[in-house]
Amino acid sequence: MEEFFCDDSVRRHHCCLTGHRQLPNSEREREKLKNNLRKAIAYLVKREVTIFYTGGAQGFDTLAAMTVLEMKALFPEIRLHLVLPCPNQTQEWKPEEVALYEQIREHADEVIIVSPDYTDDCMKKRNYYMVDHSCACVYYLTKTVRSGTMQTVNYARKKGCRMIDLLKEQGDDLFAQQLEVHLTRWTENVFVHESTLIEDK
Repeated sequence: MEEFFCDDSVRRHHCCLTGHRQLPNSEREREKLKNNLRKAIAYLVKREVTIFYTGGAQGFDTLAAMTVLEMKALFPEIRLHLVLPCPNQTQEWKPEEVALYEQIREHADEVIIVSPDYTDDCMKKRNYYMVDHSCACVYYLTKTVRSGTMQTVNYARKKGCRMIDLLKEQGDDLFAQQLEVHLTRWTENVFVHESTLIEDK
């Protein structure tokens, strides 16, 4: 990776994470995406970026939030800020998805809600809030058609964010297999399996 520089004394410590709701179908591709995200986070932390924004949606947002939380085992200084479009965005979600979402909210360092009610543009406001408060944008973008992710990525470029594409290999493999096992065990200890959460209801 090229060096990371930012002149803004506040935004330079902040990064937004954005991507599609649909993740890769294959487990191998999903693990590759997650490993690239881990390496991108480590790269940014070493450059004093410690605040990570995610949008609280399904798919990549959930993966990103859980990855930031598990990376706290290696970098205790990092913080997860959930930026939500409205309070009831989980209204149509499945019970197991809501259960995982609530666990992520519980472990987040800050929860920001940009609109008191659902509106036609609350998702866009959520995305733009994350970019406006960030100096870097880590993104998972596979579709060339217009989407919320593409809109966010284009806006981040316009705002001069340092762009990190997770479809590209992210530097050296900073995390050996034993670290990957360590992180996985941490996640399993912190996040109760979805099936258990549902059975207990």
